[in-house]
Amino acid sequence: MTSDNPNDLRVTIIGCSGTYSSSESACSSYLVQTNSTSVVLDTGPGSSIELQKHLDLADVDAIILSHEHPDHWTEMPSLYHAYRFGIGRPHVPVYGTAGTRVLLDASCDEATAYTFDWETIDASSVLEIGDIVFTFSETDHPVETVAIRAESGGASIVYSADTGPDWSPAQFDAPIDLMIYEASLRVDMEDRGIPHISGRQAGIRATEANVGALVLTHIPPGEAHDERSEATLAEFNGPVELAIPGKVFRADRGR
Repeated sequence: MTSDNPNDLRVTIIGCSGTYSSSESACSSYLVQTNSTSVVLDTGPGSSIELQKHLDLADVDAIILSHEHPDHWTEMPSLYHAYRFGIGRPHVPVYGTAGTRVLLDASCDEATAYTFDWETIDASSVLEIGDIVFTFSETDHPVETVAIRAESGGASIVYSADTGPDWSPAQFDAPIDLMIYEASLRVDMEDRGIPHISGRQAGIRATEANVGALVLTHIPPGEAHDERSEATLAEFNGPVELAIPGKVFRADRGR
């Protein structure tokens, strides 16, 4: 079945390095857009540099933060400075988990007082931002972490955020045309109790959820990216690509 994707739902990779920034990429950040709406998912350190290559910061409609680990949100103080002292834009909508709010306030207590209109979210939240509807699912991770599903015009994208193997995108109980799935671990690391997954495990879970196409992300610097994609392809029959900063993926891929 082919998704018409009438609103051109797409995601641009802003940052995809796992754990810390590499020489080629900032940490986790993804720009989800339609023809009329632009939402940033996560703001890992360094991500605002690549973001500004694709979008004026004044044109960001909202920011959604998946969890409190620093490689997913710590560009927020820099964005606060940009919005307050550079652009002069107040009331930027920001949605994130409760733990992320605590850490943001601890590092930059003026951000939510003057610039960011914060709303705490959890797995039960539903957001309508422009013509995109966002829903959430709590993943298998040591801190409260939400995977994020974006839907517009019948097309859909899911971002796993960080997760161990006990979470599946099938928990959304809804179609997934394109999935940005973490693949932090090599296959030989699966039994070490690290709360992330391998490319092989991502392939298994994506097959369970009937995902249309996969983009693998959150691979730590220095790790072999080809190993992740080969392990995924052993378990998943759809298209598999690697996240690269600046690359755009559309939600009708593989369907």
